[in-house]
Amino acid sequence: MNFNYNKADKWSILEYSKKLLGKTLEEAVFPDIIDPKRGKGQLGQLVELYFFGIDNNNRQEADFPEAGLELKVSPLKELRNKTLTIKERLVCTMIDFTEDQAIPFEQSHIYLKCAFMLIPFYLHKDSVPVHKLKFIYDVLWQIPEKDLLIMKQDYEKIIAKIKEGKAHELSEGDTTYLGACRKGQKGDADVYYRLPDGTIASIPAPKRAFSLKVQYMRSILDFAKKSGGQGSYNISALVHGYGPHLINESELKKDSFEHILLNRLEPFYDKTYQELSQDLGIDTHAKSKYFLIANEILTQRKTRGADVTKSEEFVKSGIVIKTIRLNKNGRPAEAMSFENINYFDILQEDNWYDSRLYDIFTQRFLFVVFQEDANSDVRLKTAFFWTMPAQDLEEAEAYWLNIKNAVKNDTIAPEYFYRESHHKKFHVRPKGKDSADVTDSPHGGMVKKYCYWFNHDYIKNIIMNAE
Repeated sequence: MNFNYNKADKWSILEYSKKLLGKTLEEAVFPDIIDPKRGKGQLGQLVELYFFGIDNNNRQEADFPEAGLELKVSPLKELRNKTLTIKERLVCTMIDFTEDQAIPFEQSHIYLKCAFMLIPFYLHKDSVPVHKLKFIYDVLWQIPEKDLLIMKQDYEKIIAKIKEGKAHELSEGDTTYLGACRKGQKGDADVYYRLPDGTIASIPAPKRAFSLKVQYMRSILDFAKKSGGQGSYNISALVHGYGPHLINESELKKDSFEHILLNRLEPFYDKTYQELSQDLGIDTHAKSKYFLIANEILTQRKTRGADVTKSEEFVKSGIVIKTIRLNKNGRPAEAMSFENINYFDILQEDNWYDSRLYDIFTQRFLFVVFQEDANSDVRLKTAFFWTMPAQDLEEAEAYWLNIKNAVKNDTIAPEYFYRESHHKKFHVRPKGKDSADVTDSPHGGMVKKYCYWFNHDYIKNIIMNAE
């Protein structure tokens, strides 16, 4: 091919990359020159080699070093309603548990490689050779300064855990935008690494890579859709931000994202619901009244009706805010529900780490806790961020397998699922409007909607361990 672009010019590279839009790699280059084995089956490597003329290598610098630009090919998936969404997190670069301990964020491979990225999005289809998959969107993305400040905090949190010899406890739920995702299959040999004092960590850790979380990638895709329209094959842009925000750059230079939010809630601790409602102007009859209180405090009532879950930071991070009401004895008044089980999707999930439930349970949670006192007044008790521990995720995997097997065997009924009476951490039960609230079964016909739940006792233990 004639690689007709300037390797030192981002915009020249972008213009050249548009030749992929609406085409497969096979259609964009001479089909007979493509050898899928050269790229080890990875579309990104094939695009580098055959479309851009870049030899595959293991260098830690950006793919276009003269332009300071990294190429990151990212898959989309099509939902049953034909909507396109992000298929997976964007893996950026491997974590070296020993070497990375001494590298500050601004000199790290993740910063040097991924601050400026060209992201061609393609539509993934099962059983289709990668060079026959079609490219849909093409985005030139510069990570905004504010996002980099949050990612720096994420990076430092990951490195701190490694320095403590706790790399085996890393979780994608530890951080906000930048994750430490697992690499390799379960059962692969774990890695021993050296600690700052020169000793070897006592517990080895699974291989991990720095990655941009699925939720962050969704914000980039959402920008692409809004800029060019659904199905457009001519969307390319350089952007510097996304949506309304909770926190500004000057605040992030002084304190961490999580501390800032918790510090907003703390002055309201021990106030009764009635006092908070009056102070904040909350409708005391609203169904989601406890969430509305937390929402008003976190958004600082900047805009009436502002929704913290739709803020820039929550959208990009996927942080889940959950309000919990405790009875006088400290027991949660309700179990905690999540989304309904997608029976079609769970049948397609072969790997726990790529499952929807893994994504849900490894999110970062912000729990805002209210408790009834001796006089039956409900008071704001505390708030904290939480990530599901590694040992609980192992139990969650068994929970996922139980659900998957029940769906596979066409036994979608309570007697085949975990129930709260089994005294595990999780259970399954309906969350539909009524018994007539049903959905399609992968085996034909209709079945009742069931939902993922945390048990009462599990929630109680989470709160007790956070105190």
